[in-house]
Amino acid sequence: MDLFNDLVIPVGSSHLTLIRLMLYISASFLFAYTGLLFGSVFLSTRAASKAKKNNDFRYQKMAQDLIKVGTGITGMWFGLGIVPFLSFILSYPQLLSGTEGDVVGYLIVGLLVFSMAVASIYIYKNSLNFKSVFYSFKTNVRSKSESLIEEYHSLDEDVENTGSFTGIWGVILLLVATWFLAGATTYAYDQSMWGQSIFEMLLSASTVFKALLILVMGTAFASAVYMFYAFSWQGGYDFATEEERQLSKNFVRRFGLYSALLIPLVYAFQIVNIPNNALSGLMFVFGLISLLFVVFYAQSIYLTKSEDHASGIKYGFMFIMISFAMFAAQDQQAFYISNAANLNSIAEIHAKAEEERHSLYATSEEEPVVDAQAIFDTRCIACHKFDAKGVGPAYNDVVPKYEGKEGDLVKFILSPSPQNPSEYPAGMPAQGLTPAEGKAMAKWLLGKVLGGGEEEAAPVAEETTEDASASNH
Repeated sequence: MDLFNDLVIPVGSSHLTLIRLMLYISASFLFAYTGLLFGSVFLSTRAASKAKKNNDFRYQKMAQDLIKVGTGITGMWFGLGIVPFLSFILSYPQLLSGTEGDVVGYLIVGLLVFSMAVASIYIYKNSLNFKSVFYSFKTNVRSKSESLIEEYHSLDEDVENTGSFTGIWGVILLLVATWFLAGATTYAYDQSMWGQSIFEMLLSASTVFKALLILVMGTAFASAVYMFYAFSWQGGYDFATEEERQLSKNFVRRFGLYSALLIPLVYAFQIVNIPNNALSGLMFVFGLISLLFVVFYAQSIYLTKSEDHASGIKYGFMFIMISFAMFAAQDQQAFYISNAANLNSIAEIHAKAEEERHSLYATSEEEPVVDAQAIFDTRCIACHKFDAKGVGPAYNDVVPKYEGKEGDLVKFILSPSPQNPSEYPAGMPAQGLTPAEGKAMAKWLLGKVLGGGEEEAAPVAEETTEDASASNH
């Protein structure tokens, strides 16, 4: 997308490292939450289907509790889903600058589908809540009015149909969103896909197995989170009977174990399909650590069959989180290895530009043109006035202290520190001025306050070359 490519700026190696770190954190959150949300709604719809089939309200209550796994905290869909997606959209163009890789379009599609999935899932969640209200009405209220009974049954059926419809669509849309997410992140390091059609990207084995891995790990994650809250956190849920408690544990535990058995197999296919240009020893280390914690998770969930090992639930919850973090690290390591040459090229371009800028100052016989009045109007005027206090002190009060000490004033402007902490504890923030701009501001302020007035408002030096002027504005 040209819009995001236009936002790309040359950055140094330290900034690239920071962007990569932000990308890794975003990947950890987004992969884990997308999988968790899918597992949550998948397990919930399965429980709701059993409730309808067996007319068993215990499964209905379980469906409510399961959907809260992915939606229980207000705004988690935004902080753990939307924000990481936006971080991907802004970071990848910067890191892939100068290449033919363009993942932004795929990520935007994934974000839109993810947003629609979230909307469907929350509608499904509300329909489950309404269904519980109708159940209470059905079991606790008796009426001889046939019209009231018919109205209730009609409304109950509408809510149930809405819940089933939006629940299924929530699963489908989230599956598609995960597919695009997996495809975009795979496309970023699989250079053989660059220039291919969207269908070739989505149908590639590496994309399919990565998406499947996120979903299977997500189902295991949702199982672990539910069991942690239902049976460990603060004593667990208040089940009506011991039979209901065992029913919930066995239902969710079964899916957790099935998922744990599938993860190593899918993981193996996913790693096998990573392109050779993205392989590295560290990537395999991350993958092995991830699988190791999946084994720990499976053992923890298996042992929960016995009440003597109920504490294993909380460890299973932690193990699957670490496994997701290692999976994200493996994915980002593959991206780094495959694009290392381009990242070095970006850093070299930035270093060369910085070197040319510094050499320009060093070789120029005259200082470049700096408009001090413009700097004051755009940066200083918000906090300072000449004859009155504002956010900062009045210039007429503080500038005279630097009479005959222009060098000290330049140092303060370029690297300010609190001079009057009792009145201005935060001090003045650094403005990011160049040495030439700091010197120009010092001369201009001394001239305005101590004498010279408008004569000092002009630029402090004549323009040497057109390029020199452009490089300092």
